[in-house]
Amino acid sequence: MKKQTLLYILLVVLFLSNAFFIFHHLTSQGNKDHKSRFSMVEELNFNQEQQDAYNKMRSEHFDKMKSYSKRIGELKEEIYSNKGENEISEVFLDSVIDLIAIEEKNKDLEMYKHFRDVREICNDEQKAQLSKIINDAIKRHGKRGKSKNKE
Repeated sequence: MKKQTLLYILLVVLFLSNAFFIFHHLTSQGNKDHKSRFSMVEELNFNQEQQDAYNKMRSEHFDKMKSYSKRIGELKEEIYSNKGENEISEVFLDSVIDLIAIEEKNKDLEMYKHFRDVREICNDEQKAQLSKIINDAIKRHGKRGKSKNKE
């Protein structure tokens, strides 16, 4: 019984996270002229050669991230498409959630590799700035919309 409760809680969390990202995606679609408030190229003052290398890396990175996100979405659809059935097999649910976890792990690994590759095209000053950007992002994770505390 305890295991089922944990799984139901996990399902609710997954559902709510999907709902949030769908809402966020739909509300940002109408604003095509919106310029991103953060630009790695500007923050790190890349020269033209660095910009070209970064843009190529960024494009490949986004393609990989998009494929991971698509796969995760497909797996979540697999869980929720069975909503008409009274009971979903615990084995089925566990296996699909394990697959989702693997894809999330792969996304995190891809993000790490991307920033490692960006670091390689940076000079020493830019590397220090990149480390600061990454650390700030990690500390701010999950606190979107809140102002930063300046120390």
